[in-house]
Amino acid sequence: MDRKGLIAISLAIIVLIVWQVKFAPKLATAPAPSASAKTTGTNSTPVIAPAPGSSGVSMRAATPLTDQSQPQSAQQQQQTNVAESLQKAASPSVEYSFTNLGGGIARAALLKHEGEKGSHVVLNEFGSLAIGAISEEQPGEGANEPYNVTINAQSGDVVCERTGTNGLQIVKKFTLPKSTKDTEEYVVNLDVSFTNRGAQPYQSRSFWIYTGSAAPIHQNDQPRYTLFEWLRGGKPRFIDVNWFAAKSIPLLGIQRQPERPYFSETTDNVSWAAVTSQYFSTILTPDAANSANGAKGIGVWAHRFSVDLETRLRAEGSSSLYPFAVEGALEMPGFTLASGQSATQSFNIFAGPKLYNTLNKLGHGEGEIMNFGMFGFVSKILLSSMQWLHSVTGSYAFAIILLTICIRGVLWPLQNRATQSMKQMQALQPKMNELREKYKDDPARMNQELMKVYKEYHINPFSGCLPMFVQIPVFFGFYAMLGTAIELRGSHFLWVHDLSQPDTIFHIGSMPVNVLPLCMAATMLFQMHLTPKSGDQTQQKVMMFVPLIFVVFCYNYASALALYWTVQNLFSIVQLYITRNRTAPVPVKATPARKKR
Repeated sequence: MDRKGLIAISLAIIVLIVWQVKFAPKLATAPAPSASAKTTGTNSTPVIAPAPGSSGVSMRAATPLTDQSQPQSAQQQQQTNVAESLQKAASPSVEYSFTNLGGGIARAALLKHEGEKGSHVVLNEFGSLAIGAISEEQPGEGANEPYNVTINAQSGDVVCERTGTNGLQIVKKFTLPKSTKDTEEYVVNLDVSFTNRGAQPYQSRSFWIYTGSAAPIHQNDQPRYTLFEWLRGGKPRFIDVNWFAAKSIPLLGIQRQPERPYFSETTDNVSWAAVTSQYFSTILTPDAANSANGAKGIGVWAHRFSVDLETRLRAEGSSSLYPFAVEGALEMPGFTLASGQSATQSFNIFAGPKLYNTLNKLGHGEGEIMNFGMFGFVSKILLSSMQWLHSVTGSYAFAIILLTICIRGVLWPLQNRATQSMKQMQALQPKMNELREKYKDDPARMNQELMKVYKEYHINPFSGCLPMFVQIPVFFGFYAMLGTAIELRGSHFLWVHDLSQPDTIFHIGSMPVNVLPLCMAATMLFQMHLTPKSGDQTQQKVMMFVPLIFVVFCYNYASALALYWTVQNLFSIVQLYITRNRTAPVPVKATPARKKR
């Protein structure tokens, strides 16, 4: 193999290494220590916020494995002795547990969605900050102060109330959803009333309201799906849990960035803030229609912590592995209250599955939380098409198969022309080999002569690659859509128990054996065997690495993606069998056009 071939293969191996380093699941082997740090910057610039202040946060029963090195003040130690009291209230689809520590939603159990081991999916399961908890001035300060929690037996509304030593009375009213309409099923309305009960005017620069936390649902969930997200100026922004990790130069191990314990950004025009796992999210949206003090956030804050997933999954060998979760908060503008004066700020809390159509109807850009990426328009078309086909077939697997056949059917003429072009190039291969041998010491002249041959015979050397280039947006559209489409969660197909997860049938040591990605690679190799050969030997050898690259992309991904690519490979194989025996037109030199007199 020549130097170019070695370079190409080396690049392919580097791609695999980078992919594993950047996207492979990373688990902490111990609680992650964090040192307080702070950097300054202008608005809209991420900065590292200081550690929570002396008022501190008291931990609830399901305590995350937080930093053991962080000191506690006397007030923090005293506050941890306040007993937690949980009261439950349910809507048709969610059972909410309200806590007196922070006066908010401690847990939200989704009754229609099954988690591991037959339990319900629980949002904010490992969080120490309640959804809807509030602190002033600094994030984390006083967020778990005790409240009086009252549930109205008739209306089902939940009221949390407290009055601080500064005379500020905070009354939160949570109105739970009463119906199962797609825009209401998982939305809790929260009205927060601030009243100055003191004799002196009360002034607040800002206050923070918390989104709760998000943690992986499954043991093999990739870290890039555990996110803190926010919408600013109509554009989605996000960080995943890997943002906080220390960064090192690949292979060399030289640290280029220390661990970052907190994320904070002072900005404006924040429409909502959210924490999200792969298929579920908690979104906190200020409600403009029912607020007297503006309806846009002025900052965001997030913190990463480790959780012991063993308490939920009971999986063998996982007791020493701690995946990361993320919690966040939205900063709201402050207010000034004279003695006896009140102000109210309203919010909508969406705590449920990431259904694109439902989120898109909420009206504040919540659909952007899906993070479909640069080929988002393709993902949306594919998602709508898959949902329609599912309504016809009743199976998402068959919907994916039919959708794949439809896509390949549209590309059939293009593939036929590509196959014909490759056959013509194959017929010219002896002539091209002669030119390569003749000008092997002059690559520039060789390429010039080759291009002259292509021009003489009216052959496009890149036509064989055109179908692949057309499929790239479709592949990445599927990749983004299938990674976040909760519709696939729990869908069965043959031996596949869940199309949203890898189709692992057994393990060899710690290595999972996933069948569909292996089938995908096998069909790719067989398709390459049937495809007419074009290009030099080095290019053909490099192309043999393409199945390996696709396996790396798909091996620990949703099995639905491997199903799509396997079906399209089988379709291509059938197409090649149909067209392979057809005689391609013999390449003929183009007749030069006559000059006009």
